[in-house]
Amino acid sequence: MGKNNGVQKKILNINPRALFVPCSAHTLNLVVNDAANCCLMATSVFDIVQRVYVYFLSSTHRLVVFTSHQPTLTVKPLSQTRWESRIDAIKPLRYELGKIYDALLEIADDTFLTGSSGSTARSDAKALANSVAKFKFVVSIVVWYNILFEINITRKQLQAKDLDIHAAVQQLQHTQAYLVDCRSDIGFARMLVDAAKIAKDLEIPPTFEAEPRLRRRKKQFAYEAENEPVQDPKQNFKVNFFFAILDTAIRSVEERFEQMRTIESVFGFLYHIHGLQSKTSQEILECCMKLESALQHGDNRDLVASDLCGELQSIARQLSEETKSPQDVFRFILCQNLEDSLPNLCIALRILLTLPVSVASRERSFSKLKLIKTYIRSSMCQDRLVGLATLSIEHELADKLDLKDLVIDFAQKKAHKVQF
Repeated sequence: MGKNNGVQKKILNINPRALFVPCSAHTLNLVVNDAANCCLMATSVFDIVQRVYVYFLSSTHRLVVFTSHQPTLTVKPLSQTRWESRIDAIKPLRYELGKIYDALLEIADDTFLTGSSGSTARSDAKALANSVAKFKFVVSIVVWYNILFEINITRKQLQAKDLDIHAAVQQLQHTQAYLVDCRSDIGFARMLVDAAKIAKDLEIPPTFEAEPRLRRRKKQFAYEAENEPVQDPKQNFKVNFFFAILDTAIRSVEERFEQMRTIESVFGFLYHIHGLQSKTSQEILECCMKLESALQHGDNRDLVASDLCGELQSIARQLSEETKSPQDVFRFILCQNLEDSLPNLCIALRILLTLPVSVASRERSFSKLKLIKTYIRSSMCQDRLVGLATLSIEHELADKLDLKDLVIDFAQKKAHKVQF
């Protein structure tokens, strides 16, 4: 995240009191990326999913066979940057794997597919059918779908425009608690129950296939320990796949969101200003001193802890129960013209309310740009492109404009004769 030689480091060199908040949505994508690349078994699942998509979409005949078995859900491609595509790609296999398996078998048994291309198509269909009809793959799909479904809910909430750091940290804690709860024998048993239902639809035994025994490597030195892999296929899957991806995801959440949790621990008491009445002066002062220390560098500081403590105690008595969020408190201060009376609190609230949580809403402009600059408009000049993009992004404001006045104003500016 640029902490060594990136933009974050350069800004901190200029202003050491600057606060860096990683984009929560992008960071959550990196959590999924870490889990997907933690082991070979985890990567192979998405390889099979991508092969299924490529196989059916590369031929209209295969796609017709697929839709005849599954008209509602369709296979989706994977994306290296848009990790929401992972759950879209896995969903058809999670709930309609039996129909996908039947479609593959129908193509594999189609004797009308002749020639080299037909034989290759039948052979590939048979190989894919054998790959998806393994209980290990079925359990892998169930595990990945449950994890991605929970993370996808969190990802959508982290992209909300009105989200603050306190709510983001709470949602991430819920996600981490879910992952920790899954990483247990009970959680693994729940996954096996769901996978057994799919295995029954596929008419395959709900048991893990034995892995081929690896050849023993010759020891170069007598003191080297023996490599003893887990012999039980079920235990091997649980240790090397299930626990591996969950451990990686849990550790990644802890490490990648550490800065956000640190900032929340410093500013967290400002989200409950009305509830500060139940705390002692010493407890409030300790929170204020922690905030003062975070916003101080050398002799430069943004606020005074003792003054902020008194201002918080004063404003807390004036607030109603409905005025809870920092935004409501700041509006109350502005409406009552209390900026000069509460300077330290105003500074703290301005810093808190301008801390970003996500840049996802800003990146939505790229999707607007893609809709505007198509291959038909490839030669559009930069000024016109910027103007159309602004109209598309700010469409709510554009709808409120009076077009009649705009036409008159445009005609006057472009007229050859100036009317006095």
